[in-house]
Order: sequence, then C-alpha cells, then structure tokens
Amino acid sequence: MNDYEKKLLDNGFSGKDIGKLKGIIKKDQSQTDTLQSLVIDLNKRFWGGVIGLALLALVGLYGLFTADKSSAFSYFIVLAFGIVVIYFVTPLNLAWKCHKFKKTSD
Repeated sequence: MNDYEKKLLDNGFSGKDIGKLKGIIKKDQSQTDTLQSLVIDLNKRFWGGVIGLALLALVGLYGLFTADKSSAFSYFIVLAFGIVVIYFVTPLNLAWKCHKFKKTSD
C-alpha cells in the first residue's frame, strides 16, 4: 500500500472503494491512468452527475405536473431510467468521496 492509498483510507475511503478504483484503472486499455488522476476525474464527474440529476429532476417534475395522467407513468419510467444511467456513468458514491477528499486536501 502506497502513501496515496493511506491518505485515501484516512479520508473516508474503504478498502473496497480503493479496490474499485484499482479495478477501474486495470480496465483502462492504455494504462495511463493513475489513482491520483482517477480521483481528480471522479471529482469532476461528481459535479456533472449532480447537475445531470438536477436537470433530470426539473424536467421530470415539470412533465409529471403538467402532463395528463396517461403520460405521467411514461415520465416516471424515463425519470427512473435517467437516474439509473447517471448513477452508473458517474459512480456517485465514489465521486462524492473523491470530491470530499480533494476539497480537504487542497
């Protein structure tokens, strides 16, 4: 375990989280990512995910309140699908931890 991993453990990451981060790095075909660059990338993705969820919620709620009852179920399905996509594209749990880590380490 290197110093950066120890810093991550001291700042709220679990061993499982660090294992996930290493797994993401191993999947990289070019092998150019490091743990530090992945933490920075996830920190940036956090805001993208939050903004995406906020926009999706605003559009979805507008659609739910202004649509007739027959299309409200369709809006609900699209909202649920959008939330799932944003959650998996931006792993929000890890992104939040990376955001907190970068905020406290800067």
